[in-house]
Amino acid sequence: MLAEMSATELGEWAEHFGKNSFSDMLLDAEFATLKSLISGLVTGTHHDAEMFSLITDPESLHEKTDDELMILGEGITGGVRYGPDSEPGH
Repeated sequence: MLAEMSATELGEWAEHFGKNSFSDMLLDAEFATLKSLISGLVTGTHHDAEMFSLITDPESLHEKTDDELMILGEGITGGVRYGPDSEPGH
């Protein structure tokens, strides 16, 4: 593969993977596959490796609304809430 790449392409790859390391994703994929295989051996059924992945797909995450964030913040003890509920007179 490297014999077919130009020096410019090699430099671009080095720059890209210097900024965006894929090692976390690679390790997650390897361990998810291993867990899937072990689980399949123990249970005798096929399990998809994605079921064991710890890294979620960024596209599947949705941005939380302000109301959801406020409800989540209510559960944090000892915190100070900033917003309409913490203003004097409310």
